[in-house]
Amino acid sequence: MKTMTRRSMVTAIGAAGAGTCVCGLGGGCATFSKVGGTPAMAADAYAVEGKSLKVTLGQVSALAGVGGSVKVIDARLPTPIIIARTGEGEYAVVSLLCPHRGVEVEYRHADKQFRCASLGHSKFGMDGALKRGLTKKSLSRYSATLDPADKNRLVVTL
Repeated sequence: MKTMTRRSMVTAIGAAGAGTCVCGLGGGCATFSKVGGTPAMAADAYAVEGKSLKVTLGQVSALAGVGGSVKVIDARLPTPIIIARTGEGEYAVVSLLCPHRGVEVEYRHADKQFRCASLGHSKFGMDGALKRGLTKKSLSRYSATLDPADKNRLVVTL
C-alpha cells in the first residue's frame, strides 16, 4: 500500500477544489472572477447621450426574446448596468455589481429576480430591492422605455 505524504494530500485536495470550481457550482467561480455569465452588449448597439443610454434593440440578439439579458460596461455610465427583457416591450435595468463584493448580478427570468453570481447568491427584486443575502444595500434601478418614435430603440434614463 502506498503512503500519501502531507504535500501530496494538500496538492490533491487543491486540485479537486479547483476542478469543482471549473466544473461549475452554479456561478460559484464568479466569487473569484467577479464576472457572471451575462453577455456584454456590443459598443455599436448603443449610444450614450447626456443622461440617457439609447439601445438599438435589433442589434442586441440577447434581448430578442423575453427572458434575455445583457450587460453594459462603459466608462461614460455612472455604473455598469444589466438590462433584462421581462416581457413584451418591458425591460428592467439595474446596476450590474452586487453591493456586497462587486460581483456581477444575473437576471433569473423564471424567478423574476436578479441574483449575485457569487456563492452567497444575494437576491434582488425587479426593482433592485434586496430580497435576501449578505449585502445590506439594494441595486440602483434605472428607468427604461421604448422610444415612441422608434419601437426598436430602448431609452434608459441614467
